[in-house]
Amino acid sequence: PKTEVVKAPSQIISLKEADSLYTNYSRRRAENIIQEETRYQSSEVSFEPTRFVTFDLKVIKEYIKYIEQEAQNGGTEADSLRIYFANYGSSSNAKRFHNTVFMLPTAKTKTGYGGIYIDEAGDAKLIRDYWKSSEKENIKSKASLLPNLNSLNLNDSQSLIMNFGHCCSSKNNDF
Repeated sequence: PKTEVVKAPSQIISLKEADSLYTNYSRRRAENIIQEETRYQSSEVSFEPTRFVTFDLKVIKEYIKYIEQEAQNGGTEADSLRIYFANYGSSSNAKRFHNTVFMLPTAKTKTGYGGIYIDEAGDAKLIRDYWKSSEKENIKSKASLLPNLNSLNLNDSQSLIMNFGHCCSSKNNDF
C-alpha cells in the first residue's frame, strides 16, 4: 500500500531560528524566573526553571480525537488549540513553583468564539461564559443562607483541558 506523503506545514521553522528563540528565552526570561523563584527556596536548593513540556504523541492524538468527538457531540467543531502558560504555585511539592502549560480547544458556539467546555446538557459552551455564570452563582450563594449547588461544583460539566505533560529543566534539553 502506498503511504500518503504529507507536506510540511508552513509554520515549520529552521533549527537556527529555534535556537535563536530558545536563546532569547534563556536570556530574557529564564534568568528572571530563577531570581524570582529562589526568593521562595532555601539558598541550598538551586531552582531550575521549566524549559519545555513533553506530551506523548499517542496521548496528543487521542486527545485530539476526543476533543473533536466531544465538540461534535456538543454541536460545534473544534478548530484550534490554545496553549496557556501556567504555574503550579506552592501547592504541589514535586512541581512546586514550576511553570507548565495546558491546552484548551477552541470553537465557535452560539454565543461566540473561544475556549470551550461541554455543559451539563452536553452542549459546547464558551469557558468565559461559564466563569461569568459561576461568578453570578457565587454572589447569589454568598447572599443566601444556603449555598447554591452550582457554586459547589457539583454539576456534570465536562472540561476539555489537558495538562500533565512531563516538565523538564535545561539539563535535558536539545539546545
